Amino acid sequence: MLELLKQICEIPGVSGREQKIAAAIRDILTPYADEVRIDTLGNVIGVLRGTAPEGEKKKIMFSAHMDEVGFMVTKVDDNGYMHAVNIGGPNMISASYREIVFDNGAHGMLVPVVGCEGHGQVGKCVVDVGAANREEAEAVALPGDTFTLKAEIIPMVGTRYAGHPVDDRIGCAILIEAAKQLWEGERPANDIFYVFSVQEEINGNGGLTAAYAERPDIGIAIDVCGVGDMVGSDPMVMKLGDGAAIKVKDSTIMCDWPLVQQMFRAAENHDIKYQREILLAGGTDATSMQKVAAGVRAGCISIPMRYLHTSAEMFDMADAEACVALTVALSRDASLGH
Repeated sequence: MLELLKQICEIPGVSGREQKIAAAIRDILTPYADEVRIDTLGNVIGVLRGTAPEGEKKKIMFSAHMDEVGFMVTKVDDNGYMHAVNIGGPNMISASYREIVFDNGAHGMLVPVVGCEGHGQVGKCVVDVGAANREEAEAVALPGDTFTLKAEIIPMVGTRYAGHPVDDRIGCAILIEAAKQLWEGERPANDIFYVFSVQEEINGNGGLTAAYAERPDIGIAIDVCGVGDMVGSDPMVMKLGDGAAIKVKDSTIMCDWPLVQQMFRAAENHDIKYQREILLAGGTDATSMQKVAAGVRAGCISIPMRYLHTSAEMFDMADAEACVALTVALSRDASLGH
């Protein structure tokens, strides 16, 4: 799964510009699903048909978002510097003096304006591609083009890694690995929908439209969550190495409590290490799915992570593996959704 994560992290996919990562995930997922398609908005949707008779089986949707936080060029000035606006909420202090990559593969450096190094605001930074004037810079990128920090996954101590964009390519890797295990092993009774959504970082539209199209009985996001075991963190119970985080609430959702309890029991019955997640801020595709039509029973499996939206997003691969095991266990639970 680590090699898969590295592979999909290398492909830029700023919110609203997910076409390249969507095509890659479609191709990776295709051998492990009965059907795979890309919908109108750009979501990748795969389906594994369950064995239960029609009318008896439920629709279980898992959604991991493909998009990442990043930037869009707003202006190229006469000196060849590019000005930008953020797409989503990247940490600007982390992004300063970092190599960036445009969608076309060109590179540059994101640098703070002299005297503004500590401000951490996108408006206080410019992109320097080494151009001497506007014409040279516009040969690299134009207003409306997007860019993101150069991807990297760096080994830390033990089973821990750090880099960018772990949020939420680690969720995508988990969902692909779960799909592979379900395809190669016992087929579940219920229909399983694998959604790799777009635009989660800006408005959650991808998870919303995918759920509207398929009308699942259960919607479970696979995303990252903050932790309480890093310097300066708010008092939260989640921490690296304590297993898959099963969300109870965040600032945008109260998860379906009977579903949450089923998720607890599934983890316990399969000896999967887990922790309860009460996230003080932020949201996931679970919120988008929950609001569809007359409502969807929604929950979330989270990978605990330090330093969200920075170039040093840190996670424990053992937690990710627990998330795979829980996703597979829930998929094979014939009682889920009943």
